[in-house]
Parts: sequence; C-alpha cells; structure tokens
Amino acid sequence: MRSSFSGFYGVSEETIANVFTSADTIFVFDANILLTLYRCEEDTRNRFFEIWEKIKDKCWFPHQVCLEYQRNRLKAVSDSREALGKIPSKINSSMAALRKEIFGNDFSSTIARYSNLRGELEELLLSLEKTADEFSKSHIEPRRKNIDFINNHDVIRDKIDELTDGKIGPAPADQNTVDALNKSGKTRYQYKIGPGYDDEKAKENKFYAYNGLNYDAQYGDYYVWSQVLDHVGSNPQRAVIYVTNDAKSDFFYKIDGQTRGPNESLITEMKNKGASEFLLQNIDTFLHHANNHLHANIGESAIDELASASQNEERKKYTWSIQKKLSFLQRNPGYINKLLSDDNSKEEMNGLYYTIRDRLHKYSREYDSLVTQTVIPFDDSELDGLELKKEKLRNSLNTYQFLFDKITNKIAASQEEEAIHQLLKEMDSESPEE
Repeated sequence: MRSSFSGFYGVSEETIANVFTSADTIFVFDANILLTLYRCEEDTRNRFFEIWEKIKDKCWFPHQVCLEYQRNRLKAVSDSREALGKIPSKINSSMAALRKEIFGNDFSSTIARYSNLRGELEELLLSLEKTADEFSKSHIEPRRKNIDFINNHDVIRDKIDELTDGKIGPAPADQNTVDALNKSGKTRYQYKIGPGYDDEKAKENKFYAYNGLNYDAQYGDYYVWSQVLDHVGSNPQRAVIYVTNDAKSDFFYKIDGQTRGPNESLITEMKNKGASEFLLQNIDTFLHHANNHLHANIGESAIDELASASQNEERKKYTWSIQKKLSFLQRNPGYINKLLSDDNSKEEMNGLYYTIRDRLHKYSREYDSLVTQTVIPFDDSELDGLELKKEKLRNSLNTYQFLFDKITNKIAASQEEEAIHQLLKEMDSESPEE
C-alpha cells in the first residue's frame, strides 16, 4: 500500500540523513526565509549564510521567490526598524506613566508628609530615565542603524545576490501562462489543494505587475509551487528540501493541535513529477538537521532567534488578516453570518475566538473606566465629547459581543459534532462481529 499512497507516509531519520547529504538533492528557500534575515542579529544572519555556502551548489530558486523577495525587501527592513524603535518608545511612555502615577493624587499626601521624599523620588526617576536613554542609544539604535538599508547600501542583498547567482529559474513565458496558473489555482483552492488556499481571502483582489506581466497575489504560493514542479520535472529522481516559514494548513497537515508534516497532496504531486523524496521544513527543523547532517554548528540561541523571527512575522500577518476581518465586520454587521458559514479552518476559528475575546475585554474595560470616572467638564462640548465616546464604545461592545456569541456557538457545535463522531466510532469498534 505504501508504494501506491506514499503521500500519506512520513520519512525516517535515515531517509532525512540521506537526503541532506546526497549530492543530487535540490534545496529551495522560500521568500519568507530570505526576508527573515532582516529580522535577526548580524551574527545569527552570518551563521545562516555559512550554512547556505555549504549547500549553495545544490540550491535553486523559483523566479517567483526572488520576485517576492525583491518586492517585499524594503518593507521587511522598515518593519524591522519600526519594531526595534517601539522598544524605547514603550520604555519612555512607561516611565512617563510611572512619573505621573507617583506624583499624582494617589501618593501626593504621602509624599507631602516627608520633606525630602519628593526630591529623592525625582532623583530616582531621572536616574531610570537616563539609564533607559543610554540603553536605547547603545543597544537599540545600533541595531536599527545596522539594517537601515532604506538610506544605505543593502549588504544583505549583496550576499543573497552572490548566493543565488546562476541558480534562479525562468519567469513565466507570457501572460497566457500566468492566466492559466490563475485558472488552475482557482480550481485547486476550491478543492483545498495547496499551497496557497489559506491566502485566498487575505489576498483576494490584490494585484501587481512586473516586467509586463500581471499577477494575482492570492496565487503567489501556487506560482512558486508550479515553478518548483516544473524544475523537478526537468530534473527527475532528485530529492527536494523546501524550507518555508509558512505554517498554515495549506502547507502542513495539522490534527489535535499538532503538525504531522506536509499535506499528502504536496508529497504526491511532487513525487508524481519525479522527485525521489520531498521534505517540507520550517527554519528551525531545517537548521537542526543541518547541524546533524551538514556539520553546520549553529547554536540553539541562533536557531531560536531565527524561528522566533519567522513565527512573529507569520503571526503578525495572520493577526492583521483577522483585524481586517473584524474592522469590516464592525462596519458591516450583516456579513457576520456569511463569515461563520464559510469553510474556516479550526485554527482560523480559534484565532478569531481569542482575538474577538481580547478585543471585547479591551472595550469593556475602556467603557467601565469612562462610566466610573468622575469628570467635571469645563463646558458642554467636553461633556458631549465624553458621551459620544461612550456611545461609540457601546456600539463596539454590542458588535463584538454578538460576534463572540456567534463564534462561541459555532465552536461548541463543532466540538459536539466531533464528540458524536468519536462516540460512534468507538461504538462501531466495540460492536461484535457478525
């Protein structure tokens, strides 16, 4: 049976070792792996380049991977610098809030009873603010400056250019080729054939053009996949290691909260094209195997750092997708039933549940704070503004409470259905044979 349904089977450690050490293996890095190199320490990035150097002659890059890297490079730089910049901003705002609280009404009478206490507290806060400022200048700003490739030459891209030189696949031949992929992708997504169908809603109606060809963003992962398949078809009987940070269910099969490996359809399709083996790995799995089989000698801290950078970016994109859905729902409450009737995955439903719950709690706290605070308005306009803010918060609370109740009921119904199926399965297994 295994030979007929090999896509349903995993691979042994011995097979993984053979694939990593084989001279014929094709290594493919997704665009998100290249962009992760802008979100880590310089030393960690250099360790990754050392591994890449070891296998550079076995690496191959789909044209679409390189296009997506080029299109998203500066945004990755900007996002990374912005994320670093938020640290001192948060420290400064926390220090300002602490100063306001210490010298506010709650402690004013206590401080007033001790003649030297105010000065001592002021000295302490100034010392903390100075330490925070020195930390920012010595630890944050150098990191931001080190990746300021918006205003300075990008040395990371130089290294990537060097390592990809002569190893990039061809672009689509013409617009008809792209249009045919779009048509094929639409059918694949309808039948949940990956990769890419999890991006369908988030990237719907997003288009871009390059070098005279028009692309549909929702099929980006499928463009990459089709180019890998074409390359494998031209180079049969070689193993493929595809490294990606994309952890969604259109790449990996997940059950009971665990990732079991690549989806069957990906393995089956890749082997049908001629691949001897197919390994789909996230960056930390790849690096651990590189340590074991390529003598990479990359430390656990560097592996954790690259894995964290990858996961945080995927989580941010996924959360942003949810936030856009919630923003739309708040403006269009009638769309809620349609959303809940869509074929959302278990992960998506759970993600929506926790995001909505947290937003509901946030608005509830804000509303309670407005209701309970004592305000003496200077004029009627200030009072009107306060009442308007309360009304907006009430509307938000009603919208999210309605959505929270709906999604809670759907999850509960799904869990009840799973429990019934499990019970029937157990009853069938316990029933005596005829």
